[in-house]
Amino acid sequence: MKKIMAVVLAAVLGTAGAFAFDLGDINGTWRDAKWDADWTFSADGKIVLTKASSGESVFTFTDANVQNFKLNAGASGVSVSFDCSETERSYKFTKPLTLNADLDMHIDPEWTSEDYDTSIKFQKK
Repeated sequence: MKKIMAVVLAAVLGTAGAFAFDLGDINGTWRDAKWDADWTFSADGKIVLTKASSGESVFTFTDANVQNFKLNAGASGVSVSFDCSETERSYKFTKPLTLNADLDMHIDPEWTSEDYDTSIKFQKK
């Protein structure tokens, strides 16, 4: 029964991501300490990148500037991935199957073969 529910959940999450920039229940702010950056995911479908030390908005990802948005569930966890031509990067945020709320972040810039991988920490309010 648990396997059936897992397959159904994966299918529903995968399908939801194919139709809209819908973040579902992903809500909150995660900090990338290496780059002094906060990533805020909101239920209204926006991801806002801000400078953590000043709160200055750096970029807002919306339905209008994101391509290939996908929400997937798999053996390694739940992930959100998308491309953004304005920033010339592809992004992937994965919530591993662990008890903490941290996310693994992968950024693939178009202009170099050097990707950026780090764990970003959930910020409690």
